[in-house]
Formats: sequence, C-alpha cells, structure tokens
Amino acid sequence: MSFLKRKPQPAAPAGAPAPSNSVQALAQGAVIVQRHAKEKFYSLLFLAPALIFLILTNIYPLLYSLRLSFFNWNMTIPLSKPRYVGLENYLALPNDPILVTSLERTLVFVISAVAIEFILGLGLALLVTSNAKAMGVIRTGFLAPMMMTPVVAGVLWRTIYHPQYGVTNWLFWLVGLPSQAWLGDPNQALPAVIAVEIWQQLPVATFILAAGIQSLPADLYKAAAVDGSSRWQAFRYITLPLLKPVIIVLLLLRIMDAFKIFDIVYMLTYGGPGHQTEVLSMYIYKTGLKFFQVGQAAAMSWVFLIFIFLISLYFIRQLLRE
Repeated sequence: MSFLKRKPQPAAPAGAPAPSNSVQALAQGAVIVQRHAKEKFYSLLFLAPALIFLILTNIYPLLYSLRLSFFNWNMTIPLSKPRYVGLENYLALPNDPILVTSLERTLVFVISAVAIEFILGLGLALLVTSNAKAMGVIRTGFLAPMMMTPVVAGVLWRTIYHPQYGVTNWLFWLVGLPSQAWLGDPNQALPAVIAVEIWQQLPVATFILAAGIQSLPADLYKAAAVDGSSRWQAFRYITLPLLKPVIIVLLLLRIMDAFKIFDIVYMLTYGGPGHQTEVLSMYIYKTGLKFFQVGQAAAMSWVFLIFIFLISLYFIRQLLRE
C-alpha cells in the first residue's frame, strides 16, 4: 500500500504534452512511502525460532550466572539454598592465592603461545605463498593438526610425552640424553602444554597470514624491485604495513581463543602437577563443578569475561583505526 505526498511545483509551460500520473508525480517531487507490514511480520515470524533458541541457550544462562554471582551456594550441602551475599564473591577474588596463580599461568600461556604462533606463522606464510616446490604437500600437511579436536590432540600428546614409552623420550635416548618427566615435572609441564597449543593452532595463524599476503597488490613489489629494494626492505616497508589489519584480526582471534583454553589442559595435566598448569578456565571449572562453589565460580567467570572483553575492545579499536 502506498500514498503520495506532493510538493507545490510551478505550472508546466503552455503547449507542453501532459505527462502521465506517475511521471507527473515523480517530476513534482513526490515521495513514495511503502509500508510492508506483512513482510515485517513474516520476517519476525521466521526469525522467532532462532531468537528463542539464542535466548534460551545464551542470554538466559548468561544473565542467570550474573545473578548467581551475588549469592553464596554450596551445592555439596543437601537441600541448601542460595544465600544473597552482594559483592562478597567479587571482593574475595583478590585474596584467593590460587586464583592469582591461575591468572599468572594464563597470562604466561597466552603471551607465549600467541607470540610464538605469530612469529612462526608469519615465516611459514611467507614460505607457503612462495613458488617453492612441494608447497602443495606442505600445505596439506599443515591441515593435519587443525582436523583434530583438542581432546584427541590431548590424548595423542599425552602418549607422546609418556615418560616410559613416549616418542620424545625415545628420541632423547637415541641422541644420548636422559629421559624427562615432561607433564610430571613442575618446570616442564607448562612449556609442554604450550607446545601442544602451538602445534595445533599454528596452521590457523599460517593460513590467515598467507591469505593476507596473497591479497597484497603485486605492483608494489614490482616497483620496489625496480627501485633496487632487497627482500628484507620489501618485507619491512611493504608487507608488514599492509598486513597490519590482518595481524590485528589474527591476534584478536588467537588471544580470545587462548584465554579460553581448557580441553588440552584437561586432557594433558588436569591443572597439575600441583597448580603449575592450572589456567583460569580450569580453576573456574574446578571451583564450580568439582567443589560446587557455584556463586564464587560465577563471579570469577564474569571477571574473566570482562577482562577478555576489554582486551578485545582494544584490538577492535586498533583495527578500526587501520
């Protein structure tokens, strides 16, 4: 259904042919307003199942956990009920030594894993995008870690790290080095977990950077070659500056994903030995689903969420500037 709002226009000159109604309406500056009430209704009707599913599976649990963070509820006590404590769960977080240790382990894990993945991924991306022979086989080999779920990768590497029949200690034995405890050594457990994370996520960084490199204009490199620039100068002054938005997106995705690491740590060490590999997600899991302090776990989860949100906001602002 439509209607016309007309503006007063000067009269047509004498002797001119009379235009049709639609042409005359457009010539006189008419504004056609269409109302699609039925279309909007049917659009919302088709979107309703997805919106309901999103609310039930995401928004409602999120809001419920926020409410639960203001209560103290020990579910190990039979017939116990939540007791409102206000901000007590949040104020008690800085005084939790295990939480502080878990946060430190998480930061070490994220910074080490993401930095090494970026450096190695950038080098491998330059190799993958080159015209070297056997690149097709190498690209296919890079996909193998990505096709494994983290649980399967954890079981695989737990076998590889086994102190008696693991492949790593067998290789050490071949070169005359003593066998290592790996996951059972407090000094080696966290680096061993970081190595598994790098092994599985390195292809992601490689292919994202490789896609960014292939999208760069080749004319700039040809002009640089004509001017006598070396490969290092072309990489430093052309590749890196133009690749900066891709690098920011990669760091944003990898940092968010690395902060949420859980399954590999669960399968390899379960946070041990002691608390040496107990990252923040593992500690929240133990607090809420092992010791059943659900109010305290909900408070830690929301602080964790806000922390990741602020980091993501920083990278998004940097990306918008680019």
